[in-house]
Amino acid sequence: MANIRTHYDNLKVTRDAPASVIKAAYKALCQTFHPDKFQGSSEEAERVIKLVNTSYAVLIDPVKREGHNAWIREQEAQAKRKSEKTQFNETGKTAEQRPHQKPDTQRQHTQQPSSTDNEAMFQHAYDLNDRGRYAEAFSLYQQLADQGHAKAQFNLGVMYDRGQYVTQDYAQAVSWYLKAAEQGNANAQYNLALKYQMGQGVIQDDTKAAYWYRKAAEEGNAKK
Repeated sequence: MANIRTHYDNLKVTRDAPASVIKAAYKALCQTFHPDKFQGSSEEAERVIKLVNTSYAVLIDPVKREGHNAWIREQEAQAKRKSEKTQFNETGKTAEQRPHQKPDTQRQHTQQPSSTDNEAMFQHAYDLNDRGRYAEAFSLYQQLADQGHAKAQFNLGVMYDRGQYVTQDYAQAVSWYLKAAEQGNANAQYNLALKYQMGQGVIQDDTKAAYWYRKAAEEGNAKK
């Protein structure tokens, strides 16, 4: 998928986040990077706050948000077309180089799914979830999450967090957020911080909340 930075990434929320979650995320980030509280440089705090304000202005406005969503879909569609073209060319080149080589069917049957296969499976699950087909999405997320796929673990946590297809279970949500957070998933780190701040699924702990907020900010900055 396209490695693009979106306003959702800046606010550490998922693309289907309701306005209430966007507002809560915005408030939390403003508090975290407030010049009087932020432990880093004032320049960094000012930069992040400016970025957060811009993203919030877009996502809280339904018209601007839909325009941003359309832009994301176009970027991802372009990346997908480019990826498919590259894979086709590579396959063609291999066939030309070894025209008499017979396919190793036995190896194909025993070969483990590649990271590319997992990413395609994850995107399919994401698309299903986006269309409201939660049962199918949950099943795919579960398979990937059990294999250690961080984004699937995060999305599985979101489904437990919101009660999509499954009974709402904050403890399960925290469990999956933690698995993804430990792999460096910034969205999971941020949601885990929220859970510690609000005491949902865990004992309320401001120290751990601050820790995961800081990890989320560091991870987000590292990807810029």
